[in-house]
Amino acid sequence: MANLLLRGVGTFKSLYYWVIALGYFGPVLILLILRSFIQKPEDFDPWLRKRVQTLFSLLGSKPLIEFFEDLPTDRPLIFMANHSSLIDIPLLKAIIPRYFIGIVAHDQMDYFLYGVAVRRIGSIPIHRDNIRSSLKSFSEAKELLKQGKHITVLPEGGRSLDGKLLPFKKLPFHFAKDSGASIVPISISGVFSMKNKGSLHLNPGQLIVRFGEILNSEDILKMDEVELMDITRKRIHNGLEPREADSPL
Repeated sequence: MANLLLRGVGTFKSLYYWVIALGYFGPVLILLILRSFIQKPEDFDPWLRKRVQTLFSLLGSKPLIEFFEDLPTDRPLIFMANHSSLIDIPLLKAIIPRYFIGIVAHDQMDYFLYGVAVRRIGSIPIHRDNIRSSLKSFSEAKELLKQGKHITVLPEGGRSLDGKLLPFKKLPFHFAKDSGASIVPISISGVFSMKNKGSLHLNPGQLIVRFGEILNSEDILKMDEVELMDITRKRIHNGLEPREADSPL
């Protein structure tokens, strides 16, 4: 009986949080889409970042953010983060203090309203099971980096099903070496408990985000792809809370 009661309370709280999230963020997405027809995404990016920050505050999950060092301003950056929830995408918008373009799974473009908004802000779709399409996506991202824009990549290639850090894919690091950009590792803890791939429950809690030690472009050029991948994964792993980091390096 007690377990049934607890599950019922959990379901009610989840519905309550979904109502708050959709009731607030639905209109934000509509305004974003409308603004995208009269403004460039980088022009309304500060407005969007503030709206997403407000969303997390309304849900009682304002993230705790730590920086290992200041982000450089004289070079393009590739932000690489772990990925265990759909929450990661809006969270990155809330916590990265720069305008960036995300490389996102192509199926996100099909989501109602959200998919339209993701397309309108210039996100790059990637078909993870199609190497030719993936190469095209990373080629597009490389051209944007040459223009001085920043990119986000989720190198696990998909959401973790247990919240623990997955092995990384090599392709993002081939792209990084070839881009001349620096890599900023980002460790995200708490999103799996908040909303995981196997459940519709929304359970807001403490989110912790750590920006790790930056891998500068000069050092990246001296590494091969495997070494670069291993060092990046280690820095993300070391910034995670114990539960998320409970996986072998």
